[in-house]
Amino acid sequence: MSKMSYSIPIGPIHPALKEPVMFEFEIEGERIVGVDFKVGHVHRGIEWIGTQKNPLQILPIAERICGICNISHPIAFCMATEEAAGIEVPERAQYIRTITAELERIHSHMLWAGVAAHEIGFDSVLYLTWRVREKILDLIEYLTGNRITKAMFTVGGVRRDITEEQYPKIREALNYYKEMFNKLKHVFLDDKTVRMR
Repeated sequence: MSKMSYSIPIGPIHPALKEPVMFEFEIEGERIVGVDFKVGHVHRGIEWIGTQKNPLQILPIAERICGICNISHPIAFCMATEEAAGIEVPERAQYIRTITAELERIHSHMLWAGVAAHEIGFDSVLYLTWRVREKILDLIEYLTGNRITKAMFTVGGVRRDITEEQYPKIREALNYYKEMFNKLKHVFLDDKTVRMR
């Protein structure tokens, strides 16, 4: 018996999508065998706004391009400005940027892993991934002072240091994440429900 083939268009506006984007999935049975996507459905004029401001005025705008990934945009802006102006960033500031960027990356992965679990009807895994995500947001708030818009970076460095007094809490959080990520890895790679979908 051959598997039925069909395509499923999703977007550009769809409740499962957090941003306007168009996907066309090619499906055989329960398996996705191909995808075509189209982006570019949103233009907010941020580039034009940037031409009307000086670099320090642009930074808060870069921090607000995306509420979920609001570390990557200001880092990219700061690095481009620093390169253009020949500004050398202190090594410690580079480490702090890397640490906060990695925490954002983990946070983003947990968010989207939860969304993926929800979309396949596996809400118990959504709740588990978002519980881990919540702990990551707690650590981000502890280090930066904010859960969402961190305002951690500036051209030439960072606005806040990570102190030795914060190290024990960071280590404790990392141990928790390591344990939870191993559990989540098992769920996403080995669970029969996930593998079927």
